[in-house]
Amino acid sequence: MSSAQFPPDRLPSHPEAATRPAKPIKRPKKPDPADYPPLPPMLQLTGNTPIPPASEPLQYRAIGLILGKYVPSTEEFNQGMVLADDGTQIDAVILGRIMSLIKNHLDLEKSHLWVVYPRIRKEDNKIHAQIMGMWNPQLLIKPLVSDREEGEPSESSDDPAEVPTMPTIETLGIPDSYFSIRGEVIYQSRETKEIFVKIRQAPKKKTEEERYFKIRLIGDLAQKLVGNFWDFDVVRVGDNLEIRSAQFVATIRAKMPRKGGGRPSNDVGGSPRPVKKAWEGGDGAEVAPRSEVNRPKPAPIVRSLPPKLDLPEPS
Repeated sequence: MSSAQFPPDRLPSHPEAATRPAKPIKRPKKPDPADYPPLPPMLQLTGNTPIPPASEPLQYRAIGLILGKYVPSTEEFNQGMVLADDGTQIDAVILGRIMSLIKNHLDLEKSHLWVVYPRIRKEDNKIHAQIMGMWNPQLLIKPLVSDREEGEPSESSDDPAEVPTMPTIETLGIPDSYFSIRGEVIYQSRETKEIFVKIRQAPKKKTEEERYFKIRLIGDLAQKLVGNFWDFDVVRVGDNLEIRSAQFVATIRAKMPRKGGGRPSNDVGGSPRPVKKAWEGGDGAEVAPRSEVNRPKPAPIVRSLPPKLDLPEPS
């Protein structure tokens, strides 16, 4: 179209504008778990708690608290159940290192705060507990020792003795059904509100292989959890573990390669052609695949001529 077709006051200032390439469309970035604000943590774990803070960012663990009475079975003392104070009966086993403490020094008629490793039963996805300890501040804190030497009279015999303040789960702000779950999310369902977390167990011996188990959590989170490492604050409600807060830690699994894999082909619709590398003695030029080099050439096909037709002579 010539410029004479435009009015004088409307001549295009940039005739090459029609040939400029269109600007690329900026598509929205896919949501990343790290972009979501974390749920506020339930509590700040310190060293003066039954469950210490994580020692490293990618520390796998599943540990929690159950307040209740331990009831051993009639066959084995280390196998029984914990009758929680809320009435829930939880199957439990005692690990060997605290067997003598529980059997010889604890009153099993009273409730104790058990530190347990949770596990999930395959039959009904309910939790059972491996008792690994019992938290009692009175057994951990020693009475204050006076600076006076033995036999030295006190300044006032009426002064009361200093008694240390015993921390409790109430003063520490820790629920008696709190669990800390840290691991890789391997399954998430928005319909059933189920989340399965894979926990890695470090081998006890160098010759042993790493073991894994999974923990079932209940919660509905908008984030994409699968394939990422998460830190969950969980509370036991009956036989289930319900999420109260969550924190994204890191991405564990890389994105799966696209179907077909490999680098894109050089020719449209063709397969990638190998390139001889410079360190292999080549100059980077394309070379034929080995299958084409070793393939024998097909023998030529000999075609017979059609028979000569006898046409009638023109009259």
